Amino acid sequence: MKDFKIHFLNTIWSDAIILESNGKYGFVDTASAFYYPMIKEYLDSRSIKDLEFIILTHFHSDHYGNICDIINDYNVETLYIKKYSGHEGITGAGYDSNEEYLEHEKNKYLEILSMSEKVKSIVFLDNLVSPYVLDFNGVNLELYNTTNHLVNLYNDETREYYHQNKFSENANSVPIFISINNHTVFLGSDLIDSDSSIPEFNNLARRIIQDIYDTHKIYHIDIYKSCHHGGGGTNGAKLLELLNPNHVVITNTNKWLDNWSTIQNIMNANPLSAIYKTDYYQYVFDLSKDEIIVKAIPCESLFITLQKK
Repeated sequence: MKDFKIHFLNTIWSDAIILESNGKYGFVDTASAFYYPMIKEYLDSRSIKDLEFIILTHFHSDHYGNICDIINDYNVETLYIKKYSGHEGITGAGYDSNEEYLEHEKNKYLEILSMSEKVKSIVFLDNLVSPYVLDFNGVNLELYNTTNHLVNLYNDETREYYHQNKFSENANSVPIFISINNHTVFLGSDLIDSDSSIPEFNNLARRIIQDIYDTHKIYHIDIYKSCHHGGGGTNGAKLLELLNPNHVVITNTNKWLDNWSTIQNIMNANPLSAIYKTDYYQYVFDLSKDEIIVKAIPCESLFITLQKK
């Protein structure tokens, strides 16, 4: 059996996930900027100095927030990122974008690219065919939705969105599927799932999950990292029924989850589902044996502490 662990760090409305494969490490997203002291403490306490990759699932600050700091302080082999051109109409916080916001995001993107001398390579995900299979020290990571939808729609002269800043970068989210030791994992990023008149977005998460099922001949997901931090707009009953998850990790807290039907949808899909919220815990999922072992590490919620100030 292969040694494989997933570390979900203590974040809210933000993702920072460390994958560990046979003694090698990589990041999926890097959380909002104010989480960096926690991230650094976590890495240093485990004497982690080298990272095989950082995968940026989409260009929102709650996912790219600490890329530059991590690249500065650690040895990063490869950065996987989509091109960003400032064509979004909705900000990472869910508001209408404006020129100031888009300029800020474009500058952050250029700052990240300027780190190229500190990493061995930068791979642009929108140059790759979906699913792109990344060999992580003997474990395949399947990256889906590599298409840059916002750029394509912006440049398509046949569409009503031609040269208009529309939609959210969430539509560009790159989810990751992992199958290891007969366990299945779906890291949903901020992937959207809704009935949409836009073909590219219509039931996007469900279509990707169904593709995974058809390819791998499976019918449920063991570990589901909830799309969009458990948001009600994307974690509907149909998606949860399709996932039928045994474990659900939600990077959020009850302050927001109480407003949505997400928890109820999870329990309706699988009453035995275990739910893990990353507000006051970090979790390490060990998939190295026949049974998934979960270690919960209690900790203070930095997000909630800052909210109270």
